[in-house]
Amino acid sequence: MKNMTLPALAIVFVIGVFSVSPVFAGPKLEFGDDAWLKLGLLGQVHYSAMDDVTEEHDFYLRRLRLILDGQIMDGVKIFAETDYPNAGRNGVDAKMDIQDAYVDVQLFGSDHWVKGGLILLPFSFENKSSAASLLGIDYNSECIKFVNDFVWRDTGVSFQGSFVKRIAYRVGIFDGYDNTVKNPKAKLRYTGRVDVAVLGEVPTGWFYAQDPYSDKNYLYFGAGADHQDKATLVSGQPRDNAAWVVDFQSGVNLGSLLHLTVNGAWYDWDNSSYNGKTAFAEGGLRYWKMTGTFKYSMQNPDSAASTVSDYTVGLQYNHKGNNLKTGIEYRWGDSSDWWLLGVQFLI
Repeated sequence: MKNMTLPALAIVFVIGVFSVSPVFAGPKLEFGDDAWLKLGLLGQVHYSAMDDVTEEHDFYLRRLRLILDGQIMDGVKIFAETDYPNAGRNGVDAKMDIQDAYVDVQLFGSDHWVKGGLILLPFSFENKSSAASLLGIDYNSECIKFVNDFVWRDTGVSFQGSFVKRIAYRVGIFDGYDNTVKNPKAKLRYTGRVDVAVLGEVPTGWFYAQDPYSDKNYLYFGAGADHQDKATLVSGQPRDNAAWVVDFQSGVNLGSLLHLTVNGAWYDWDNSSYNGKTAFAEGGLRYWKMTGTFKYSMQNPDSAASTVSDYTVGLQYNHKGNNLKTGIEYRWGDSSDWWLLGVQFLI
């Protein structure tokens, strides 16, 4: 870094907010015996400093989400959220979007549900993880190479369920989100995955948690696939979309105040925007409220002469679990060196 005072400034930044007051749960509005609505707010403020770019320093609002989580009647739930992503970020024309909007209906009073609307594609642990429970400050987004999607989401219908708390499935039929490269004659998109819990109970919520901030032991393996015939147009010719992933998430309690989290994934992509492999591995060691993190990511396009590998180390402090935390990360490798600082609040 050209500015050698930045690491010291970052440490002061993290320590200086340790005394911020805890964040409490948002309000719940009830409408009769079975109908209710919860309101939530997620905010993430980032500061980045990167070498070899026009504007090296950048403060921006990475996410600002208004979250609506509710139930119309027993067995019929709804979820919606807006986002104002990257407001104030260099080179970004930020705007408010409706990012999720779907209804979730329970089938025959069982552990199986069907949802319809604008939904996160049920492909990998990474892309379907909640932004509020990431192990690092942000996603390993450099490894996700979807086409015909809206921030990893698509419009359609999906089914989700579990068996004996050890096996879960998520599978959906989607339109292939309309954008400038989508083929008007594209077939329907099919996306799905299967999860197996070797240790603990398989996750069954709407979102995965990269860091559930708990002391439970768990080990989940998963595999997913994404396919759409004639998905996009390349020089006027239709191009299929195909991808698959194998991934895992794990956590081990090492003592009353010590917990280890390790996650990873291997992807294979074949579409109009990327043809090749990506992968990442990440770990976090938490002592009390402090977590040290390490990440490795790899991008290996078939057309490139060399692989792009990057490494990231970080330090986070959870004032109140994932409801209030601050962190700092430093990335180096084949991409530009990057300092990233973040503050997250969830009400």
